[in-house]
Amino acid sequence: MNTKRQLIAFLLCCFAAVLPCHAQNSIDELVENFSTLGSAKFTSVVDRDPKTRRVLKVVKELQLQGLQAGKFKKAFEDESQNGSTTRQQDGDVLTMTVTQESPRQLRIYMLRLVGRHTYHSAKVIIIVKMKT
Repeated sequence: MNTKRQLIAFLLCCFAAVLPCHAQNSIDELVENFSTLGSAKFTSVVDRDPKTRRVLKVVKELQLQGLQAGKFKKAFEDESQNGSTTRQQDGDVLTMTVTQESPRQLRIYMLRLVGRHTYHSAKVIIIVKMKT
């Protein structure tokens, strides 16, 4: 009986550990896919410790024009269940942020969509800060 409880506890822990990873992957996957398109502008900057060359922070920015911009809204809404979220509508501009924290890193996702009902441009910023 004790072995069954241990197995169930282990499986629950594994499942709980996978949930935040899945959430970050949906936005990351969209950014990765759109970063290879000719119509999108993508920038990535890596900040390293000069002595150890260890990554301290990664900042990615994607700017996209066109009707595909609305796909990011769904990804951010899906992510909102796996971190702290803010949402602000200012005229035709919707800004959403999702912050996720794990023992090893802090991830901040920011989305800026322009358009009232049909979004025609998107700007996504991803900041990953490693914890020491």
